[in-house]
Amino acid sequence: MSDSIYKDDISKYMGDLKNAAPELNDAWMGYHNEVFADGKISKKDKQLIGLACAHMTSCPYCIRSRTKLALAAGASAEEIAETVFISMRLAIGQPYAYSSIAFENFDKMSNKENVTEGNFFSKNITPQIKDFHDHSGTMFEKFSVFNEKVYADGHLSKKLKKGLMGLACAILAKCAWCVRSCIKDGIQEGVTKDEITEAINIAMVMNAGACWAHAGITMEVVDKSLSKDK
Repeated sequence: MSDSIYKDDISKYMGDLKNAAPELNDAWMGYHNEVFADGKISKKDKQLIGLACAHMTSCPYCIRSRTKLALAAGASAEEIAETVFISMRLAIGQPYAYSSIAFENFDKMSNKENVTEGNFFSKNITPQIKDFHDHSGTMFEKFSVFNEKVYADGHLSKKLKKGLMGLACAILAKCAWCVRSCIKDGIQEGVTKDEITEAINIAMVMNAGACWAHAGITMEVVDKSLSKDK
């Protein structure tokens, strides 16, 4: 990464960010540290949820740091691998659910119906999803196998996978139907409102954390620009 815009060591530039706005950075770190403290969800599981979220935000610094933190908290290679596949499944979830919009509009436009009135997002997308399944053929069969294996109890529990980790990823995917699905399955697996609250806060931190980590690029530009002016 050292030959690209992403540097292996961004500590200097992150230090510059902290020095330029110490009170803001302290407030941010106070919130961050509270979110990742032991709570209804263990520290290890929180770091794994954070790692899944980091893959959703595509932040290389976050992926690297959360992997290290998850390992330090006792996560195994198998647990980390299953975490990555959960993020992949939720990355699939958004276009999968949004296929309903494509199919609904295709049908309406084909019938010369008005598509500019009413609600854009339907709460019940079952007919469109079924139509998508039917047209997908063997692709849907393969997807179904992947979907079942991803969420099955393994090194990580189904409760953690879908009810908490999946929920955090679904929120970052901005997929309302995915959020609803994760809540439904999470309740079946015994998640509590306190647990989903902690998972949502992790998603919030990881979304903002990608901005914070990438600030190293910003502060590098600031440093180089100001150096030229001297």
